[in-house]
Amino acid sequence: MDLKSLEDFADDATKEIAKFEVRFNLSPERMVSEEFGIDGLCWSQIPYGPDQIDDIPNDRRGVYAFVACNKNGILPPHNYVMYIGIAGRKSDRHLRARYRDYLNARSVKKRPKIARMIGTWHSVLCFYFAAVDDDVDSDTLEAIEKALNNALLPPFSQGDLDIELKQKRSAFQ
Repeated sequence: MDLKSLEDFADDATKEIAKFEVRFNLSPERMVSEEFGIDGLCWSQIPYGPDQIDDIPNDRRGVYAFVACNKNGILPPHNYVMYIGIAGRKSDRHLRARYRDYLNARSVKKRPKIARMIGTWHSVLCFYFAAVDDDVDSDTLEAIEKALNNALLPPFSQGDLDIELKQKRSAFQ
């Protein structure tokens, strides 16, 4: 038996397939939920990286998502929501300041799942953001974040879920 060729195959499969494997939960019932705590959000996006950071508000709190996407003329439209978070958790910290954290390798390395997300998919990662009005308090902002995470169960969002859903999800991770 040629074990070397099997090892090479396993190594190649790991490099080309396993490295990029992510589990997504696509629950139609959760996706059509209407319990988001806000009437609507106006989403904008930039490609991940420092080039368009000035397009992110530096005076508004809000919700954001990291989304793997690549629009081209061949593949059908597709996006994968990888992570959802908020800027302004119990503070007035704005979206641009929060995004800047994700451009700092030292900060990102403190969060291994986020480091994997950015390190692996940075070339196709987009930063989506939606500012909220000043009258949206921190508790409401956190509730919006939790509702969005509950609806989509992004693979790199771990903590901001209803406790019962978090427990059920952990049964499959």
